[in-house]
Amino acid sequence: MKLIKKILISPYCIAILFALKMAIYYTLIDVDRVWIILTLISMAAWTLIFVFFGRCGLKSKRWIFLLIYSLLSLLMFADTMYYNYYNQTVSIRQLWQVKAVTAVPDSFIATLIPASFLLFVDIPFVYFSFKKYSVKLQNMKPSFYRRIKLAFYLLTAVMFAMIVNPFQSAAIAKVNTMEFFTSHVGDIYEVITDNLVREEMEEEEILEVISGNIQEPEKPKYNRVGAGKNLIVIQLEAFQDFVINAYYNGQEITPNINRLLDNDTLYFDRYYSNIGKGNTADAEFSTLNSLYPLIDGEAYRLYEDNTFHGLPWLMREQGYKAFAVHGYEGEFWNREAAYPYQGFEDYISMEDLDQDELIGLGISDKSLFRQLVPILKAEQKPFFSFIITLTNHHPFILDEEYQTLKLLEEDIDTKFGSYLQTVRYTDEAIGQFIEDLKEAGLYEDTVIALYGDHHGLNCGMEDVNERVSAFIGRKYDYDEMLNVPLIIHIPGSGIKETIHTTGGQVDFLPTIANIMGLPLDDTLFIGQDLVNTDDGFVAFTAYLFEGSFANNEVMFQISREGIFENSRAWIIGTNEEVDIDPYREYYEKAILLKKTSEEILEQNLMEKYIKENKTDKINTGDLKNKYFE
Repeated sequence: MKLIKKILISPYCIAILFALKMAIYYTLIDVDRVWIILTLISMAAWTLIFVFFGRCGLKSKRWIFLLIYSLLSLLMFADTMYYNYYNQTVSIRQLWQVKAVTAVPDSFIATLIPASFLLFVDIPFVYFSFKKYSVKLQNMKPSFYRRIKLAFYLLTAVMFAMIVNPFQSAAIAKVNTMEFFTSHVGDIYEVITDNLVREEMEEEEILEVISGNIQEPEKPKYNRVGAGKNLIVIQLEAFQDFVINAYYNGQEITPNINRLLDNDTLYFDRYYSNIGKGNTADAEFSTLNSLYPLIDGEAYRLYEDNTFHGLPWLMREQGYKAFAVHGYEGEFWNREAAYPYQGFEDYISMEDLDQDELIGLGISDKSLFRQLVPILKAEQKPFFSFIITLTNHHPFILDEEYQTLKLLEEDIDTKFGSYLQTVRYTDEAIGQFIEDLKEAGLYEDTVIALYGDHHGLNCGMEDVNERVSAFIGRKYDYDEMLNVPLIIHIPGSGIKETIHTTGGQVDFLPTIANIMGLPLDDTLFIGQDLVNTDDGFVAFTAYLFEGSFANNEVMFQISREGIFENSRAWIIGTNEEVDIDPYREYYEKAILLKKTSEEILEQNLMEKYIKENKTDKINTGDLKNKYFE
């Protein structure tokens, strides 16, 4: 027994544990060809941390070492979980998400990878080894200590040089984005330097980018076809496009939404989610304002009290009442604080409704819509109602009594099967809502827009990818995963068209503004009216790295290290990979549009722009509404 204990806490065993720890970590974050090199670098860093604390004279160094080692292991664990969901590791900028994650524990648990817990197995062995060898390290020969000290300084200098990467080496950049220590220290370095030295775009340059992205036909198609009508915009939780008009096991997955497509409807089947790490909140922010979210955090928190002039304000200027509705807690994603600045006059959340039917996170979609109809009917003037559904939220929990799809045996108790069940439930809720609007006499005079906020099934998860690929008949990739539906239903219009122009949530505002007859002269926006443009384009923020985009032909995925030459592009809908060289211009456009959007937010440029244009409409500087106080 003593021999086993001696072996387990020996330097050789600890070195093997370091190597296994890093091998597991790099496997879980999908590092392939260079994982051996990265493991060696990481092992060197772990060893020096071990020796440094063993040699230092701190009184409680054992417990400090244990704490630091455990926290670093926890960070590795967070990286693997985060990568499993976002295809990216954790950044210091995402520390804000802890609160959001703990608010949805079922979703958090569903993203866990059991193998990630192996990252904690070595902690007791490393600690007991440290406890034994720290005395020996403290008493090591001066000559040996000097060599260790020199090695520490050299490694520190090398890592710093790698992080700064002054010669912009592609190989070093690749290591920096994947190696545990350099990636996180580099992230901290980047945050600090961005805050200390920030290059702002000039206002003229920003306006030039915006004007160059706008297409204005002499006679816009479908202009004002919805003018004067009520507007209901429904953000469908985790709703992907592949379920529209699709059959599963002989059953129509979304029969009610499919019926909407038969008449009086514009259907955009190349519409993409362009969210950041704020997921649902970023989807609505981008939709309402035609601006890209940031990777740093949700816009509702980062730019809570900026001046905005998006869809809620524009509708109010036309005499509409603008209010939002959601079946979850009002403070979640900072909505209660941010919504007044977005232009909403009221916000009906979980606390304001009867909690008569709870599914998953909060009030079920059917209950939400049922309770909403009397509220809409009681409005004394035209209304703009922004509704966020909830039942189709990951991890897609739905009691058997609400399930109406007959699943194949192999899909029972799987993410794919559960997802289809909750999609069907939301579709049924939409169908009932339409019927209730008709009975209330509201349907004919209301434009109804529906769109998905983000994906529900991650193509990076092997079991999900395999099943969805079989269902859609081709490899499930990002062009399908990020594809969400946009449906604009205009009763009595006689319109029936499917538009194949590529776009994203950033394009919703100019598109609906054309249909509703809203002037955009006093608004800074990045998107395009998808009805009246052929040059489709959308850039991405999360899941694909900065510089990734989709146009009418291809999906372009920038390489993990951000190097154009190492990237990939493929034809949308076929998985056929193509040469990336012809798409450098689009890659640069993606970066420019994202940068321009960020500058609008960082400089709070909307406030200045409105003042310069001397708008005499709603005073967007006086944003606090009484009901929020």
